[in-house]
Amino acid sequence: MEHDYAVRDVRLGQRSSELWRWVRRWYHSLPMHLRFAIVGGIVSLFSMILIGAFVNQRIESAVVRNSAISAAVYMESLIAPLSQDLADGNELSREQRANLEEILARPAVRERILSVKIWKDGGLVAYASDPDLIGQKFEPKGDLQQAWQGDIFAGFDELDHDESEGERALGVPLLEVYNPIHSIRTGEIIAVAEFYQDASELKDDLRFARLTAWAIVAALAGATFLALFGIVRAGSRTIETQRSELEQRLNLITLVGLQNDLLRLRIQNASERFSALNEQLLQRIGAELHDGPAQALSFANMRISAWRNANGPEEADLILKALNDALGDIRGLARGLVLPKLEGASIAETIRRAAEAHTERTQTEVLLDGGDKNDGNMRPGLPQLICLFRFVQEGLTNAWRHAGGIGQSIEFGIQDGMLVVTVSDQGSGFDPNATADTGRIGLAGLRERVQSVGGAFEIDSDPGQGTRLTMRLPIHERAV
Repeated sequence: MEHDYAVRDVRLGQRSSELWRWVRRWYHSLPMHLRFAIVGGIVSLFSMILIGAFVNQRIESAVVRNSAISAAVYMESLIAPLSQDLADGNELSREQRANLEEILARPAVRERILSVKIWKDGGLVAYASDPDLIGQKFEPKGDLQQAWQGDIFAGFDELDHDESEGERALGVPLLEVYNPIHSIRTGEIIAVAEFYQDASELKDDLRFARLTAWAIVAALAGATFLALFGIVRAGSRTIETQRSELEQRLNLITLVGLQNDLLRLRIQNASERFSALNEQLLQRIGAELHDGPAQALSFANMRISAWRNANGPEEADLILKALNDALGDIRGLARGLVLPKLEGASIAETIRRAAEAHTERTQTEVLLDGGDKNDGNMRPGLPQLICLFRFVQEGLTNAWRHAGGIGQSIEFGIQDGMLVVTVSDQGSGFDPNATADTGRIGLAGLRERVQSVGGAFEIDSDPGQGTRLTMRLPIHERAV
């Protein structure tokens, strides 16, 4: 049984939690002015209730007290002179009682005062409109005890005490007033007069005052809420309009960004195609140099050699030397212009071919550090391979020309999706800032080549510290 109760409590808790989450989602989905209307309406309602209750309580307290003071002053002027016997005893003389009954029987008094009791200390009834109560003793109430302290107390009596049976029989709302009676000689309190006033008219006045107060509070609260709601609604509309404009601008910016990305990709593809076409042009130029002028010079060299061997003029030696030099230059230029077949090659193969070609041409040593083997096995597209080969080729050529080939090394690897290749030497180095405008065509062209395929090019060199050329190239596998 306890288990069933526990399961039921858990289910109720889950349902309450789900309901609360649904309410929160629904509330946050509303526009700002509707959320304000809900919260502001609740706050205004509670504020109106609290203010209305406070104002009504103050009105009732003030009206009752004023009525009580007015009646107390009136009654004290009538009862006090006739109650001085109570200063020395616990009951009135017959003469004073007769005089008091005569006064209370007057029409002007009888219309206002329906019942009177005069209390002695300790709850003893010294006089009462109901003669049967005279001489009886009752437990003093808090109101009576408060009057013995010198205060005038007034309030609508519930008539639930034993001594109030006669007043209950009247069947009308009564205002109960306790008024201290002082001794004319000493000023001390000698008794407390309790009298009941017909409060029918007072009840009606209070009811009207309450309704009026509630109406005024409700009107003020409603006007305040409507004014604030109007301000919030106007602000909400402004915010919604601005939000809509911002969304439109954001969509426009996003569209422009997409168009820029598309244009950037087109430019990069165009640069890559241009690079490939440029390489093809260089290959054609190299092939033409090799097959054209180089062949003609080679043939001329052979004929002049034959002429010299046949005892030709001594100038033939000079001519032959010049032709051999020209032929060597043309062949070297052709080899530099013509790329090896790179289509489908891996990163490591491309770097190794460039290094081997440099070693064969310059007879210098190049150290290779390929890092992770898997990095070197990647096979990017042809534009990236061409850029990689030319970067290594130009970097090693600069190391040979300006550093004598001392400490030539190549490091490469993949870092965060980027191919990072570094060509370094241990030569005399230079100041990149000082030589930025001196027309280093090789480095400037190399930077442009790397940037044309979306890469980054860096130079790290100082006098006496050698040189490091670094290329960072976005890399991805070639689509098959």
